[in-house]
Amino acid sequence: MPRLDHVNILTRDAPPMIDFFRKVLGVEEGHRPPFPFPGHWLYLDGHPVIHLNMVDRTDDFPAGMFNHVAFSFYDRDLALKAVEASGYRFELDAIPDTDIGQIFVYGPEGVKIELQYRR
Repeated sequence: MPRLDHVNILTRDAPPMIDFFRKVLGVEEGHRPPFPFPGHWLYLDGHPVIHLNMVDRTDDFPAGMFNHVAFSFYDRDLALKAVEASGYRFELDAIPDTDIGQIFVYGPEGVKIELQYRR
């Protein structure tokens, strides 16, 4: 059965991006194969779910076809505490007609992630 394996994000400045995902998601940087271009792999539960590739550019990406990536399911109070402590801007929302709450967190270079929790 197919499943989502990872998301690949282009970044011009890896340390702030890694720090964002560490503070909000609790990722750990881990092994990355020796590709011929620079980057970083960030792991959750032993799986490299976020691949960062380094790029040269001066501006943040504009809003486009890719809006955000979602991670589920989190304990609402613990997730909210981590997000508030991170200092990043966030918004609370919910998926209509479901028991799923959402925390949208805005990070470096225009990246946006969603943390889902059961309401």
